[in-house]
Amino acid sequence: MIKLSILLAALSLISMAATAQNKVGEFSLRPIVGINVSDISGCLDIESFDAKKGFTGGMEAEVGLTPWLGISLGGLYSQQGAKYFASVEDTWLDEADQEVPIFHIRKGTLKADYINLPLLANFYIWKGLALKTGFQVGFSVRDKFDTQYGIGPLQNGKMYHYDASILRPSAVVRGRLSDKEVCKSLDFGIPVGISYEYRNVVIDARYYFGLTDMDDTFNAEASHNRCLSITSGYRFKL
Repeated sequence: MIKLSILLAALSLISMAATAQNKVGEFSLRPIVGINVSDISGCLDIESFDAKKGFTGGMEAEVGLTPWLGISLGGLYSQQGAKYFASVEDTWLDEADQEVPIFHIRKGTLKADYINLPLLANFYIWKGLALKTGFQVGFSVRDKFDTQYGIGPLQNGKMYHYDASILRPSAVVRGRLSDKEVCKSLDFGIPVGISYEYRNVVIDARYYFGLTDMDDTFNAEASHNRCLSITSGYRFKL
């Protein structure tokens, strides 16, 4: 009885998948727009990264191989990166040879824009519902970081610059680095996601696991892109 129930359930899923989506050989285009919530994992010199919001948009093309499987290739502009904060405690000697505790603090936003090319297998498991995974390559097209530097002792919760025994407010320095100094030109990784389609309107949620050590700026031996994308689009069947 249990085996029969499992068999009936499997046949039911197969029949739903067979009527769910792509016709064999059907080709479609889907322009999409949405938002990214990106971050960076595993960095030695940065105490904390926080999520950064950005835009994503582009086009994906799909062909149906079976009633339950489609293969898609996309070209997407993606604003990624992260906000970051780092601090290092140190000491200086004042004019009386007394140790003064100081802090080196750096905070700002790393902005990394890519042209991403995701190649995905889309598994249609129910009417309009698909699970997807595959491989993605990203080309760095614009990157910089806007950063603020501070150095000195902390007094009353404020940072001051220590200079010849004179305490004064720390100057704010903004710096930008080129793509060779921030992000590597290529980024490889694995996207996984889920989408739902209703009357050709597709809502897609996708998470990207970067596999490339994406920069050398922060001595990041294992700094990888992480990005959650939520998009909507309309499927044109050709």
